[in-house]
Amino acid sequence: MTVPLRPSIWPVLGGGLLIVWMLIRRLRLSVGAQSLDARGRRRLTTRSVILGAVLLLTLIAPHTLTSYGAGAVGALIGAGLAYWSLHHTRFERGATATAVRYLPNVWIGSAVFALFVVRLLWRMVPMVLGGQLDNTSGNSFDPGQFNASTFTSGSPLTFALFTVFVAYQIMYSFGVLRRARGATV
Repeated sequence: MTVPLRPSIWPVLGGGLLIVWMLIRRLRLSVGAQSLDARGRRRLTTRSVILGAVLLLTLIAPHTLTSYGAGAVGALIGAGLAYWSLHHTRFERGATATAVRYLPNVWIGSAVFALFVVRLLWRMVPMVLGGQLDNTSGNSFDPGQFNASTFTSGSPLTFALFTVFVAYQIMYSFGVLRRARGATV
């Protein structure tokens, strides 16, 4: 006997598949050789600006003092990991001595990525399985039931790992752009 899927599960499954696709794409970009042409440089800059804006918006949300402290420690750890990872990044230079491609350190980038994904799943799975994403009120969206700040302010560990990931990505991207111009890190 098969159990029919409820129609309310399809948006959750679709959103979950989209998130999985985005995470796989992000992982592929962090472990393979990356081009440093105009498009690659624009991608690094755009990603850093977007992540910086998300971080600022997250910092505006109300947090406890413990969460802010965990976020500051996470940002310092992320910046330190980015600095360490930059020293293990290989650059391929062209005929004009400018960097044309870079190969990020697979282990450091993957470890930061894995920490972020594991903690994200740790926070999301109970919401999905516990029915918190179920809409039984009949409304398509009830803004009174949704609080965006609870995702990062609910746990200092989640906020710390979020800031590790964001600080790592921002610092690493700007470090790659700086080293690609020929400056040393």
